[in-house]
Amino acid sequence: MQHNTNINMKTDKTLGIYLDYKNAIFMELINKMIVSRNIKFEFKEINNNHSEKEGEDVHNRKEHHLPSAYFLEICDIIRNYNMVVLFGPNEAKNELFNLLEFDHSFDTIKIQNEKSVAMSEPEMHNFVKEFYK
Repeated sequence: MQHNTNINMKTDKTLGIYLDYKNAIFMELINKMIVSRNIKFEFKEINNNHSEKEGEDVHNRKEHHLPSAYFLEICDIIRNYNMVVLFGPNEAKNELFNLLEFDHSFDTIKIQNEKSVAMSEPEMHNFVKEFYK
């Protein structure tokens, strides 16, 4: 990311997103404090007539291909930031990262994809604080 030396330079707005297939936890770093909010995504049942085995297969497919509505909501929030770190315990962050790299409207935002394990909320907050030190 290049910094503009113009007097009207926008202050860096930093965001951490802990992402999995059902939740996106947004953590904005403001004056060394974390302000967070959660977006929970619930899958709608496609067809209740499936056998139990078919139901498991549908659930597994849905977990590995996040719906576009979930991604679009996350992307709309990311547009308001200059720097974003994606992290979380599964492939959801990678799927979103790949989508963001493909969409050139995000080229001016520094987006990083970091490996992490499952974390509690305090651990997530510490991760974001440490990342932006």
